[in-house]
Amino acid sequence: MTTTQVYVSGIRAEGELQYQARSGSSTRWSPLHLPQSPLDRACGVHAIGIAVAIVTRAPRALLENLAEASRGPWRAFWEQARVLYFEGSTAKDLQRCAATLDNVSTRVVRTESPEKLYRVCLAAIEVGGVPLLDLDGPTIAHWTVVLGTESRDGKPSALLALDPSVGAPWAAFTNARFDLTRGRKPARGKPLHSYRDTDGRVKHARCNSVLLVMPKQQPP
Repeated sequence: MTTTQVYVSGIRAEGELQYQARSGSSTRWSPLHLPQSPLDRACGVHAIGIAVAIVTRAPRALLENLAEASRGPWRAFWEQARVLYFEGSTAKDLQRCAATLDNVSTRVVRTESPEKLYRVCLAAIEVGGVPLLDLDGPTIAHWTVVLGTESRDGKPSALLALDPSVGAPWAAFTNARFDLTRGRKPARGKPLHSYRDTDGRVKHARCNSVLLVMPKQQPP
């Protein structure tokens, strides 16, 4: 069996998971994971922050000090994000956060099947984007960040995720896995797929849409 994994560009896992951040003309490797508190419902805010960091190469300090930003696009980002912290977020909420930044664009894509979900995520990753999964199931309503796709013998097998509610991965790109191969048919609704993380939790969820965070094309 041949397993193929494709990951977003600009990250490395030589111990701590890092992304390539830019400050002026210089670049540096910075920690990528933005851990979510168990007391909040800010998985979406953390997920969009991780995606924006990868897409824009924003310095880590900007993300860590959002609340202290006094003006400009990052202050506008925080004004949108802070009202979501304990309320949870929809795709439109996260799009409003991203819209405050000049160099980011977003798009929501409906995914009627695991195969389409895989194709959409892979296509976004190949052109420098980061997909966010909107997971929903009997015991989960959650946003997670897709950093990679996996296929086996040419068939979609999994989406490889960085989950803000799970401990940071070490010497690995991801800390969670959304299985695309075996759906469990519930009494009602579409099939549910297993979502496993490195903290040992297993949930069953479906993903009806994906939010793509993309670098905005700048005019020549």
